[in-house]
Amino acid sequence: MIWYLYFLLTVPDILDSSALKETVDPCQDFYQFACGNWLENTEIPADKDSVMHQSTALVDKTDVMLNQLVLSLKKPSILIDYYSSCVNYQETAVAGLALLKDEIEKIKQIKEKSELTEILAYLHLRGINAFFGFGPGQSFSDSSLVIGFIEQGGMSLPEPTYYFEQDLKSIDTRHKYLRHIKKMFVLMGYKRKEARAYASIVFDLEKDLATKAYSFDDRQNPIKTNHPTNIEDIKNWNMYFQTLGVSLGALNINEPEFFLHMNEILEKSSLDKLKTYLIWQIIMGYAGMINATFEQEIFNFWHQHLYGQKEMLPRWKRCTQDLKSSLGYALAKEYVKKIDTVSIRSKVEEMIGWIKSSFQIDLETLAWLDSDTHKEALQKLKTLKQKLGAPETWRDYATLHMDNSSYLSNSIQISVFEYRRHLNKIGRPVDHTEWGMMPWVINAYYDPPENEFVFPFAILQPPSFDLTASNGANLGAFGGGTIGHELTHGFDSDGRQYDALGNLRDWWTPDTRKRFDEKTQCFVQQANKYMIQEVELAVDGQKTLTENLADQGGVKLGYSALLLAQKKAPNSQLWLEKYNENQQYWIAYAQGWCSKTRPEALRAQIKTDPHPPEEFRVNGVLMNRPEFARDFKCSIGVRMAPQERCELW
Repeated sequence: MIWYLYFLLTVPDILDSSALKETVDPCQDFYQFACGNWLENTEIPADKDSVMHQSTALVDKTDVMLNQLVLSLKKPSILIDYYSSCVNYQETAVAGLALLKDEIEKIKQIKEKSELTEILAYLHLRGINAFFGFGPGQSFSDSSLVIGFIEQGGMSLPEPTYYFEQDLKSIDTRHKYLRHIKKMFVLMGYKRKEARAYASIVFDLEKDLATKAYSFDDRQNPIKTNHPTNIEDIKNWNMYFQTLGVSLGALNINEPEFFLHMNEILEKSSLDKLKTYLIWQIIMGYAGMINATFEQEIFNFWHQHLYGQKEMLPRWKRCTQDLKSSLGYALAKEYVKKIDTVSIRSKVEEMIGWIKSSFQIDLETLAWLDSDTHKEALQKLKTLKQKLGAPETWRDYATLHMDNSSYLSNSIQISVFEYRRHLNKIGRPVDHTEWGMMPWVINAYYDPPENEFVFPFAILQPPSFDLTASNGANLGAFGGGTIGHELTHGFDSDGRQYDALGNLRDWWTPDTRKRFDEKTQCFVQQANKYMIQEVELAVDGQKTLTENLADQGGVKLGYSALLLAQKKAPNSQLWLEKYNENQQYWIAYAQGWCSKTRPEALRAQIKTDPHPPEEFRVNGVLMNRPEFARDFKCSIGVRMAPQERCELW
């Protein structure tokens, strides 16, 4: 039997009349016009830090479906076994705590610093990324090959800047983090005085690591993280790779300055301090799987303080979400048996075709793109691949066995299984069948080394996409905001660094780069002036530039695609007897971003996320579109139709 994703819970339509606040002038604040009533009438649930009009209800429904799906499975099944161990974790808390203490005891038994290399490999294999992370990735110079990548790690707070910023919120966060570390050591049985000293040791070491850590922006820049290294040139790492069972031919060190500094820390720090740090890494990684007391303390700092969440999700939902992240492919295989994407595939492919055609036409009009760069762009567009719905190739979990000893034991087994699988990729050709998102995810992505964009099934249903809706509504909610957005990523300041084959090669000429940089400064300055009143912080124009440009380009492409569609099949369908199809485009786009976020989470988003707040993704984008002003008859000079617009695509 095919299951369609309809539940007792209600998801909004792709165009939601109840969300509109028509007393607001759309030419002054389109976000409030499209979302105002929804914002006023929506309360953030206590177990969430934010709620989105387009996706939150659908996520909740999907979790219900996945939970029911797992409970309907017959044993033997690693899905039901792992889920059961999570739900019933307190029944095996004694065994779980004993296992945690055994892991800590391994650290206590270290006698010499020379043993650290082997113990780090042991921890990494079990999901504890102390000091750094290691894993596979596509070679920057040959996108067909998987090589090893080493990247910075070992810092618990969300960004290195959290250790240094001097505003009151940041100072308070550091104080609370120190108290959290101390409390966790106390819960593990350490005396308070001892726990206080250990907390200072851990924090100081993490802060020291952060002094040479790359920022989020730098970590996202492949030019700054491309540091291929011969394995023979790396000293004292043989034991690490031998413990992991990895034979390396090529290796990339993402942040060489960080690792030079890390080595200095390892040399100057006493063995006891290093052991204390490693013990904390184990406690932080494992204690939440032991009992409710640990879990509550973890929630208090990481969810309540940092993001403002008031209550934990119910246990069944936390375990369902853990299952999604831990055994995603196994769960996805069962999930796709219950759904049918055939009926929507042809329409989505048609929309993708319209977007691609619009982009090809747009390329001809871009004065900042010279002829040589234009040729490269056309080639990249020609080779752009796409995936729709769900994976077609599944993973083999035959060697993974769950047991009833403890939730923690099962989690460690999964970590070892998955990490071994990842390590086995190194030195082999890239597996082009893999997906970076599971089919239930209400999102999409563009993968530069693969030169492909991917659209999971969940985003191909209402309220993102609806076969019964007008082309204007679909192209607004999904075409511009998703398809066009992801396509644009392949041709922006990040996408320009990867050619049509996915290799790291800047295919823009110097003249094109210069003109691009000049034009994008307008967007940076525009964002920097946009205040988010709830937290009294401005959007970070430089941090959000790439996502902002993708929104700008996507919206233009979606609207151009609508004009193409109207030429082939004119559609005068009105909505609410007053909004034509062009206006529906803008409303559907805006309602896709209706969002209500707790101040703590909104602050964290502005500080750490390249995506700007949703209000800006509406107003800050549409104010630059003359088509929007024309469709809503906005006079030049009003807020949503400024005299001087930023323009790129």
